[in-house]
Amino acid sequence: MEKDMSNSKSGSYSISINDNVKSVQIQQGTDNSTQIYNANTEFDYDKAIKVLNEICKYIPMFSDTYGENCKKAENALNEALECVSERKNPSKLRNALSILKDISLRASSSLIATGVLELLKQIEI
Repeated sequence: MEKDMSNSKSGSYSISINDNVKSVQIQQGTDNSTQIYNANTEFDYDKAIKVLNEICKYIPMFSDTYGENCKKAENALNEALECVSERKNPSKLRNALSILKDISLRASSSLIATGVLELLKQIEI
């Protein structure tokens, strides 16, 4: 892989972040270096179960909200509930919630999808 240096200064790069970011480490100005980053944050399963239970109240409206993606949204929510109840690895939970978030973003004109997105913000996926 080659760098296209024609439109940039010698080795300069830009990073653009367009969303909330947590636990990110960026290193610049070094070559051939290594980093170790330990994020010692505990996942708040109790908060997550409260939020997921709130989202469950919307399930009867998933069909109208998500249309053909209704089952995908329900499956993602059920997987997230299973992960929380069994206190599984947060990365698996975040994956399920990311699916639900993506589906909700595509239906963001819906009041229900907007509510789901706002609730998901509380879990910080």
